[in-house]
Amino acid sequence: MQKLQQTTKSADEVLVLDVPLPEGTDPALLPSLRRGLARALDLMVNSGEVAILEQADRLAILLTGIMEPDLGLVEERLQRMQTIREIFKAEEWLTAEMLNRLQPEPPSNRSLPASDWKRRGRIFGVTFGGKEYFPRYEFDAVYQPLSVIKEVLAAFGTVADTWKIAAWFHYPNGRIVESRRKGVKAIAPKDALDRRDDLVKALEKRTGSYVA
Repeated sequence: MQKLQQTTKSADEVLVLDVPLPEGTDPALLPSLRRGLARALDLMVNSGEVAILEQADRLAILLTGIMEPDLGLVEERLQRMQTIREIFKAEEWLTAEMLNRLQPEPPSNRSLPASDWKRRGRIFGVTFGGKEYFPRYEFDAVYQPLSVIKEVLAAFGTVADTWKIAAWFHYPNGRIVESRRKGVKAIAPKDALDRRDDLVKALEKRTGSYVA
């Protein structure tokens, strides 16, 4: 466990505050942490507050509490990244520039028509590696948006993280099935885009997570 040591000097004494830092703390952060702690202690000392040591202890607890990771949040973000990598690897993706070139008469603005379709809620995109991509299954044989995509997106409503939409389309959904010789099998919404009613019913029961 690393320690961040900060001293405050007065005319009569020197106070030393040891603050334990989490394992793995980047040593390069220590100078800025020392400066911040020194400023905070200076404000407390000069504000006329009593029980300076008690206040310093509270500050140390606060600092270490802020730096401790929220394990639940970390687990959720790890699940998200695993899902994103899996989906991105499995699907076919198109950029706005690619969609532009695939049009019969490509607009001079290479962001079109993708940006216009997205603005009108006809398609959705996701960001990976700092670039926006659109799943191939959103489009028909001549690279025009499928009408059912707009209906599905309208049912989703506002979604801050569009990877949740991509995950819903990608993974098999127990509410969308097809008959097989050995029974029924759940299929992914992206493979059932010709089954509008089934998609709508499945949407009504969605969990809102990164998996269906």
